[in-house]
This record gives sequence, structure tokens and C-alpha cells, in this order.
Amino acid sequence: MSSNPRRRCRAFSLRKIAAALLFVLLFGTTAVRGQDTVRPSLAGEAAAEARRQTLDRIPYNLLVGPVRFRFSSTMGLEYNDNINIAEEDTRQDFIFRPQVNLNALWPVTQLNTLRLDIGVGYAFYAEHSENNTDGILLTPGSQLSFDVFVSDFRINFHDRFSLEQDPIGEPQLSGVVDYGRFQNTAGVSVLWDLNKAVLTLGYDHYTFIATNDDFDYLDRNAELLMGTVSFAVSSTTGVGLETSYVFNAYDKNVLNDSNTFSFGGFVETQISSYIKLRVAAGYQTISFDGDSVALGPFPDGSFVDFDDAQDLDDFYINALLSHRVNAALTHSISVGHESQLGVNSNYIKLNYVRHTATWNIINRTLLSTELFFEDAEDSGGFIDEHLQRYGGAITVGYQLTRHVTLGARYQYTQKESDVELRSYKQNRVSIDATYSF
Repeated sequence: MSSNPRRRCRAFSLRKIAAALLFVLLFGTTAVRGQDTVRPSLAGEAAAEARRQTLDRIPYNLLVGPVRFRFSSTMGLEYNDNINIAEEDTRQDFIFRPQVNLNALWPVTQLNTLRLDIGVGYAFYAEHSENNTDGILLTPGSQLSFDVFVSDFRINFHDRFSLEQDPIGEPQLSGVVDYGRFQNTAGVSVLWDLNKAVLTLGYDHYTFIATNDDFDYLDRNAELLMGTVSFAVSSTTGVGLETSYVFNAYDKNVLNDSNTFSFGGFVETQISSYIKLRVAAGYQTISFDGDSVALGPFPDGSFVDFDDAQDLDDFYINALLSHRVNAALTHSISVGHESQLGVNSNYIKLNYVRHTATWNIINRTLLSTELFFEDAEDSGGFIDEHLQRYGGAITVGYQLTRHVTLGARYQYTQKESDVELRSYKQNRVSIDATYSF
């Protein structure tokens, strides 16, 4: 259990982080000298103008001075046969999901653009009204973003936020209806284009606030630093180095504060006109304040400690293969191994395989499919679970008129756990209609 009032992670040598970023910078600028081919800068005026032309083609339905607005509204209806993702005592319900969306674009200058994307929604449960949204929902992808192009630099200031309650995205959860959480990531990234080398540095401040008291022990703040440098070794292949550091601090003394450091390399290659591959691999370490987590407080103010792994030293690897088979079919497959902070423990190790496909086989109709498999294991904690999840989804979208789009989706998820009563199966069927003003 972590110390009180404020826990301090033991020094994870910031000098190591600075040295890694400095190495990336020095290595990147040195390697440029040996390169010959010149390509358009990713951060120069030509790139800014190309981006501007792309943004100009985005449809809008209201123009106020230079600012373009696009409004749309969606009404969705979902049937869910297991809203509480439980093995026994499952609950089914119909859920109404109204939502309004706003996209705003302001070209502040010829080179600098401010963008706002936000979706605001609600969830009404027909039978279990106690699970109605407490407030509003903010869809993932909501953001405020400002791009600045200066010489060979592209600077992005951003604030990305979401407010969700659906628990299905978190593999460690079972028997939960409302996993309410507000997440906000605010920061800046800088891309420096040196023609044959591209250097990116970034900083983000991350905030997690639970809107459900059952999960307020997850409230936390994190500081994230990252850096990458990539080199063009040919017209179709690039290689690079990547590094990141995260300091994570919880508000309550249940889970442990931590320092995460990773360092590795990646390669991106255009195998053919239709096939692209990216592979990244490296070393990941997480250092925690303690080797136990605490469950409580109980009515008498006490806690119960559960053993947990204090440190992680592991590898990470991920690969993404994208393939455009023909005009009718585009698909991709991703595989990976990584470690993440846990919900019931210090961390989980996660292996995954995911496949997505887009089928353009019916006029004015977009068909997409998804398949996934996950294998995860807790480091210890107060549940200490080994689980597997798999499932898939099929989504259909039809452009009925210039303003109206219809959609339908079926999603299946199954979890197999070695802990009693934590396995489940869930079927979801939804239909929706979106009107763009």
C-alpha cells in the first residue's frame, strides 16, 4: 500500500530519459548528412497549404466569418442482453442514445488552424432507469486542436477529452454496468522535418476522474513525455527510434504510483502499392511504490492488503499490416504484446490480435467488420485474474439522402476468466439515424 499523504515514486532517473531523448536528437541530426533525396517537408508551407486544402473540402452547414461549423444529431436505439457483463444474474435492456455533434474549423491564418470536435450524448435505460447517464456523455474523439506551421516545424496544441460509462472496453471488469470516467489529455507535440529524418517530441498531462464512487480509487494524474526519430532509408521504407516516460500518481492509497519507461525501434515499409507494414518493438519497465495493493476502506476505516508485483521488466512489440485488396475490400490486422496499468492490480500483461475490414460492395452502403482476441493476466492485486476475451462486430451504414444516414450494428463479446463468476457473454444490436443539418 502506498504512503500517505502524497506518495513519491523512487527516482527513475530523469537523466536516463533526457539522455535517451538527447541520443535520439543527436543520432537523428547526424544521420541526415548522408542522405541525398529531397522530398517536400511535412512541416513546411507546402504541407500547410495541402492540409489547408484538405480541410477546405470538409463539408459544413454554417459559416460565421472565417469559421466553419457542421452540426449533426443522432438518435440510436440499442438492445443489450447483458448490460452488467455478468456470468449470472444478467440484465437485459433497451437503451435510447440521443447525441448531438459539433465540428468547427477556424483557419486563424494561412498556416495555422484551430479545430473543435465534440459529441454530447445521453443514455436512457428503458427497464433499469437507475443506470441512466448521470449528466452527459462526451464521445471519444472530442478534442480542441490548434496546428501551427513555422519553417520546418509543425506544432500541435491539443486537449482531447471524453466522458463515458460503458464498461465493455476494459477487459478487467465484470459485473459492472456503470464504469463512469472522465478522461482528459492536454499537451503539445512538435514535429521537426529534416528531410531524411523527422523528429517528434511531445508532452501530455493526463487526468482520470471516476464519476462512479465504486471506481474513485482510480482517480489519478499522469505526466507523459515521448520522442521519436525516423529516417528514410529508401523511397518506400523508413526506420526509427522511439522512447517514452510516464509518471502516474493516484489520488487515493489503493493502487501504487508508478514510473514507466520504454525504449525501442520501428520500421515502416510500403511492401507494394496495396500493402503497408509497420513493426515496433522494444523494452518496457514499470517501477511501483509498493508490492501490494489495498482494498478498502471498510466501515471501521481499515484496509486489506493483497500481494502484487512491484516492478515490471518486459518487452513490447506491435505490428500493423494494412492491405487494399481491390476497390471493394480494404482490411488490416494488428498483433501485439504490451503491459498496461491495472484496474484491480498494479498492471496487466496483454496480448492481442485485431482485424478490421471495410467492404464497398453495395452502392451508397458502407459495410465494416471487426474481429479481436485478447489474453491478459494481472500482476496480482485483489482479484489476480487471467482472462481471455474474443468477439467481433459488423456495422452497416447507408446514405439515405444528402442529410440523412442510417446505421445498424451487431457486436458480440465473450470473456473467459479463471476467477469464479467473472466470465460473461454479451450481445448488442443497435440501429441509429443521423441528420446533418
